[in-house]
Amino acid sequence: MTHYARHTIRAVRLAVGAVVVWFAAAPAYAQSFDGAITFRLSAVTPQGVRTEMAEYLTRDGSVRVNLGGARGMSVLTVPAERKLYLLMPSQRRYAELPASASALLDPAAAPPSDVTVTRTGKSETIAGLTCQHVLVARGASSTDVCLTRELGRYVNPLDAMSEGNLPAWQKALAAEGFPLKVTAADGSVPFEVIKVERRSVAKDHFVVPLDYSRTELPRRR
Repeated sequence: MTHYARHTIRAVRLAVGAVVVWFAAAPAYAQSFDGAITFRLSAVTPQGVRTEMAEYLTRDGSVRVNLGGARGMSVLTVPAERKLYLLMPSQRRYAELPASASALLDPAAAPPSDVTVTRTGKSETIAGLTCQHVLVARGASSTDVCLTRELGRYVNPLDAMSEGNLPAWQKALAAEGFPLKVTAADGSVPFEVIKVERRSVAKDHFVVPLDYSRTELPRRR
């Protein structure tokens, strides 16, 4: 695996660790959604704040998240098959991620008992959709999450790459909807949806290409 690939994997892990609202499921009343969602990720790294645009594609319950542009990577989840994959298009390679590590495949996991959820009653329009602000607090730290019910089930194919480092309280809102914006306690915005497009997404975006070679991810030390 190239140095760039290793760097991108580390960057993805950092971004995932910083984004505090990758929720595993949404309520039964939520609408289904097929299309594309563009969002901005921001994470603090030793080199400073890293900002990256990502594309979230969904069709019939499968989700693909594209990061890093043409030289980047994609994380693909297929719930019907209980499979998670990391795709590396520039190398025409893929790796299978540990499905057991993904909250996506365990949406019934109980939320932490030491988290307080407060519905503020405030709403906002983001990317043309209305969302409701919810304050999630654990100890002295709190995060404001603006949730919508208009995008159906939200899944996080990146959580399998976090190696257990995601905040436990993120599951507190697992049944609440799709996050459009997250504001941390310090006022920073680690996650924000920029654009939403309802459209048909081709099936071939949600399968591992036949000409990709399987590889193993480097172990994190």
